[in-house]
Amino acid sequence: MRNGFKSSSEMLKEEISQWIINKIDKLEDRAKFSSINAVRFLHWSNDTSDMSPILASFSAMHATEEAVAAFIAAAKVHGHNKYAKKVNLHNHKIKALVSIFAQRMSLILAQGEVSIAIHPKQEALAYRVPTVGGYHYDALHLSSFSIGDEDDEANSILLGDTPLLEDVANEARRVARLRNDLIYATENGCPTGFINLEYEIARNTALSIGLIWAAVDMYMHPDHNRRIVDQVLSGMAGVIANNGGKSCKTEGSA
Repeated sequence: MRNGFKSSSEMLKEEISQWIINKIDKLEDRAKFSSINAVRFLHWSNDTSDMSPILASFSAMHATEEAVAAFIAAAKVHGHNKYAKKVNLHNHKIKALVSIFAQRMSLILAQGEVSIAIHPKQEALAYRVPTVGGYHYDALHLSSFSIGDEDDEANSILLGDTPLLEDVANEARRVARLRNDLIYATENGCPTGFINLEYEIARNTALSIGLIWAAVDMYMHPDHNRRIVDQVLSGMAGVIANNGGKSCKTEGSA
């Protein structure tokens, strides 16, 4: 499992992660405190992984849910309320939609060999992406990304087509079931935690840090055109609409 694999603890110590975490003070209200709480739960997940896989699993998943809440809270106050207001932060299934979109994007980034570092001259991260003639370098912002392949900006990081809404909805249902499996006993026995604990904690760490970065970027650069945020949130709104707009409050509250 080591081939390029980084554990959660390794990720949290990385310079980029520390840069993002140190920028949480740029946030306000729920975006700020949900981000702080997400980082706390990531550390608790690592601290409890040896003695209690169940607690570690739940903490990792809860960290991602808090990072989703931070992202949505930032979107609501920075020009994306039209779709962000449709996200019920007391609905774990709906919150799972954001993390699923985020994971799809991170996979595409990895496949596209996009490298990320701290910008040497700007208060931002930077990215390097392969081009026909070599590499393109630029500051990394949410405005750098585009879903689809018909973008006018040649220097955008293209993320491919939006996932099929039904596929995303099915995945959200799977994640919601997984969450319940982590905390509730059944007629077949008690929960035992993630099957691949180290990998799942690392995956949730990467998602959480990425979502916190997105919230930070909205606060630090409120004047940017972040079309991708509306694309993601409108896609979520489509999933919610296709499922009858149900809030699923019976599944628990945040």
